[in-house]
Amino acid sequence: MILPEAINSDVLKKLFEDAYMETSVDTDGDVIVKDNYRCYLRPDQDGRLISVYAIFGCQPNASQADKLAYINRVNDQVKMVRASVSSNGKFFFDYYISVEGGVSRRSIVMSVRRFFSCLGSALREDSGNVVA
Repeated sequence: MILPEAINSDVLKKLFEDAYMETSVDTDGDVIVKDNYRCYLRPDQDGRLISVYAIFGCQPNASQADKLAYINRVNDQVKMVRASVSSNGKFFFDYYISVEGGVSRRSIVMSVRRFFSCLGSALREDSGNVVA
């Protein structure tokens, strides 16, 4: 079990390396995990939550209405992730892992793998070809 006070970027990076996943740490201290897609992991300051998120670009000719229709479809059909479109037009998908009370290493890895699966489902909802 990993307790909230033990959660940090170094621990998460090692955890995913041990799971044979490609990892690195960006300049903000977020752990980058690649496995079909790329996601970022950011532990909260107190370690009680781990934010898992992915960012995708948008087709330059996509209208705001098309972007919102896509995001609404994802949020309706893919229950495990939250989807949004940022002010700069990029698509943002996120999920949170609770660490409060402790969490197993396996549970963290499996949650990220589930997030990747949900990303695949979200991208398949892109019938209007708005994701770049």
